[in-house]
Amino acid sequence: MPESSLLPSHKAPSQGEATGPSTLMGLDSLGIAALLYCVDSGGPLLVDANDTARRQFELGERFPMADPWQWLDAQLHPAAGESHPSLVGLDDPESRGWRFFHIRQHQRPTRAVQLKASRLEPSSGEENAEYVLIAISEVIEIDSSSTLLPQAQPHLRQLLGSLPLGVCVIDVDGYLRLVNPAFCEFFGYPESQLLNAHFRKLLPPESRSAAETRHIDSFPHAASRRRAVEVLRCDGSRRSVMVEDAISRDDDGRPLRIAFLVDITERMEFERKLEEKNRRLEYLATRDELTGLHNRRFGLELLNQAVQRGCRYGEQVAVAMLDLDHFKAINDQHGHAVGDAVLAECSQFIKRALRSSDTLIRWGGEEFLLILPGIDRFSAQATVNRILARLKQRSLSRASLNVSFSAGVSEHHDQTPEALLEEIDRALYRAKHAGRGCVAIADVPMPPEGYAAKRSFSAF
Repeated sequence: MPESSLLPSHKAPSQGEATGPSTLMGLDSLGIAALLYCVDSGGPLLVDANDTARRQFELGERFPMADPWQWLDAQLHPAAGESHPSLVGLDDPESRGWRFFHIRQHQRPTRAVQLKASRLEPSSGEENAEYVLIAISEVIEIDSSSTLLPQAQPHLRQLLGSLPLGVCVIDVDGYLRLVNPAFCEFFGYPESQLLNAHFRKLLPPESRSAAETRHIDSFPHAASRRRAVEVLRCDGSRRSVMVEDAISRDDDGRPLRIAFLVDITERMEFERKLEEKNRRLEYLATRDELTGLHNRRFGLELLNQAVQRGCRYGEQVAVAMLDLDHFKAINDQHGHAVGDAVLAECSQFIKRALRSSDTLIRWGGEEFLLILPGIDRFSAQATVNRILARLKQRSLSRASLNVSFSAGVSEHHDQTPEALLEEIDRALYRAKHAGRGCVAIADVPMPPEGYAAKRSFSAF
């Protein structure tokens, strides 16, 4: 065949498009099998073939696909990865002539082929795609027996075939050389569709590249190891399997990876649900379910931590107790559903008005504890007054209610957390008896000399 019949200047077709008389269809008229590969990502992907190639290699109509055979070079060595005929010698003028390779296909004689590979220019809109056309001028069977990829030892085949768990044997290039009945049944393929196929066929598309890289990097020196893998079955469903593999060798000393698969999908789903329940229990143990705030039990821990941190680093810590005014009347007049909505909306309103370092805790009922690190009781009083003023202007729940709160404020000054809470309770009692809707500061020991005296009570 003359060199000009395979000029690498034709446009690469989009998947499913006709290729024109000068490429696939043109080679059909000459009785030359033609294969079109996309080589822009991952490994070479067979995206189209002319009628001659489809008849000779029984390709069918399902494109794109991974090679349904194994390529071997002229010396019958595996030609995968960078040795694939679609990747070898494209930029070397001396390698652009006809070359010899072999094709080993399941239940078919090994065939010697004479081929030529040419890079095709991308068509408009496919500038990032790279296509290679392989033309095969001669196909010669070199043995008369039906051949598979070299198989494992007969006794190993017999042993693995009787196991109830899925087992496969993978060669150094990633091709399946043995699959037992349990493996075929799990994936939903007949044995004929798995033997000679690359293992990437059994993986979701997003994990194939990484899996091939791991296989190449670890093979054949990887020790036995166990890992969880997500796989893709024939029907498109995904399952989780535990894979444990080991390295063996065939009769010719070539390394093989023997992989044992156990379906752990149900176990993984159970563990996921259990983890979700544990997170939920942990959440309920530390949170108030209605408001999403920390609950009283965990709030006490947070208060103790804040006090200890203040003692350790000399940091001021102010604490306030907020009590919604006349909340019982809201429940009595509008019902508990409205009351719950008022509590939830009020807590979120207050939380949004605070700094990220502040902590709001649902203390119980309509009471909220507020921890304000880094400020004294007077700054805390100003902060709570500001929130109170804004809250009075806001309508809450579907009943559009305006609410207020009474608050007591104090600060840590070497007393215990329990004593600090007692001081705040007394200040809150004073705020309620002053008419509610106000903030009272607890009485504390006299500050050091020179400390600016400030008012101890404020109201709106």
